[in-house]
Amino acid sequence: MSPKAQRPGPDSSLLKRTGRGRSMADEQSVTNASAVGEERAFLRAIIAGLADLEAGRELPLAEAKARLRLT
Repeated sequence: MSPKAQRPGPDSSLLKRTGRGRSMADEQSVTNASAVGEERAFLRAIIAGLADLEAGRELPLAEAKARLRLT
């Protein structure tokens, strides 16, 4: 009898459980892995920004644009 793998969701890990509770690896395309990595990096940057705000490390928008040479 072949194991029944669950379909991966957007937040799932690469290890899946079979119908009998055993672990199995799930394949992931290079494109999908890259997109997941970019999404995680983006979320880490957001969390770091929120931590900076809570710690009082903030700049006026005009100063931030000037530092990034956007104006």
